[in-house]
Amino acid sequence: MNDVHNKPSSRSFRIPAGSVWDNAWKMSAAIGALGVVVAVVGATLQSERFAFSYLYAFVTVMTLWLGSVFFVLIQHLTGAGWSVSVRRTSEFFVSGVVVLPLLFLPVLTQLDKLYPWWSHDDSGTAHAQDHVPAKTPSSNHDDRHVVHEVSNQNGGHSQAVLNNVSHAEHGPHHEIEQAALAKKKPFLNHTFFFIRLFVYFAVWLWLGLTLFGKSVAQDRTGDKQLTVQLQRFATYGTFAFAFSLTFAGFDWIMSLEPGWYSTMFGVRIFAASAVTSFAAIIVTGLGFKRAGLVGDEINTEHFHDLGKLMFGFLIFWAYISFSEFFLIWYAAIPEETVYFHRRWDDNSWRTISVGIVVLKFIVPFYLTMSRNAKRNNAMIGFGASWILVMHFVEIYYWIMPYYRPFQPVQWGGIWLEAGCVMATLGIYLTAVLWRMRKHSLIAVGDPRLERALDFQNA
Repeated sequence: MNDVHNKPSSRSFRIPAGSVWDNAWKMSAAIGALGVVVAVVGATLQSERFAFSYLYAFVTVMTLWLGSVFFVLIQHLTGAGWSVSVRRTSEFFVSGVVVLPLLFLPVLTQLDKLYPWWSHDDSGTAHAQDHVPAKTPSSNHDDRHVVHEVSNQNGGHSQAVLNNVSHAEHGPHHEIEQAALAKKKPFLNHTFFFIRLFVYFAVWLWLGLTLFGKSVAQDRTGDKQLTVQLQRFATYGTFAFAFSLTFAGFDWIMSLEPGWYSTMFGVRIFAASAVTSFAAIIVTGLGFKRAGLVGDEINTEHFHDLGKLMFGFLIFWAYISFSEFFLIWYAAIPEETVYFHRRWDDNSWRTISVGIVVLKFIVPFYLTMSRNAKRNNAMIGFGASWILVMHFVEIYYWIMPYYRPFQPVQWGGIWLEAGCVMATLGIYLTAVLWRMRKHSLIAVGDPRLERALDFQNA
């Protein structure tokens, strides 16, 4: 293996001043600023919807970041050589961790609107306002619990029962939910929630800054010991990543339905994040090649292997998603089935449910299945872009049914979700693109770079 000083210098893979990529951060910042304006207007006009819209936008960015961390960790964990030239692309996405705590701050102001358990008193009994329909002035949670209970008891949307608040408060689902909340009180309480929140972001900052920092430091020094350190770091970093991802999913997504149980949801978050990160690496890498920023250093073989990873994890995502659905359907336990009732009892949500199966799995499955498709830049780029778009739809499916549940999709306010996504994604990508301007697009200091540059195993 050649010495690092005989390899191409990091300057060879720098973004030229004045190029489109050099100014991309400005466009991203402008989109983010526009999104902030839209989000602020939405928070003023539709405060209840803003809570769910912003959480949706944050989770979308968070999953992209989590998937990128997984890719970098697994490359160090396995000592992979083929991926050295494409790993830096994912490391740039990892470096965006610095803005995640900032992006989460608006969520902290909306906790009482998002989570039914947040306003429970010390006895574990919900306050009366949590069970009053939206049209009552004292409501903080619209008709979330009332409609939920009506659907489980009657399978319909009878307005007469919706208005019978006292009946809903003493219904069987209410009793099940209260029993579940009583058991979960040691976990679902304010103090422990904030402790876990601090731990998640501390772990993520530690992971992101270490993985990116040591890699770019190696560009400057060529110190091979940094590769050894990163391999060791990846062993315990992977465990920290897995636990933090799973429990953050429990806290921020699953507890939107605090009585819901699913031991597979954390794995579903992981699978969706991994598929998204592979798609993002492919799209970004193709952008680098199209702009002439990299040559054969990132070649057909790299895109072929990235395509195989994306395809494999797409199947894994489908397997986990179906397994979760099948087990819940077969057992027919009320506190489990409510998750899918929210997404099936109305025709519009049912259409989205079927759409995700067809458009996120079946269509990209056939788009990216063949070897020829993975080795065709246009085809693999289209397939990856398709998956990225459908990722936004899937996260919408995770979060937004809790806004006015058991009612049709509220398309009239979709501009608020778009604004929140523009804000969070724009700010996150600004941080990522800014780092791209400052560092090499390829990890030129990694001693395994030669293997990646000679990756021509067609």
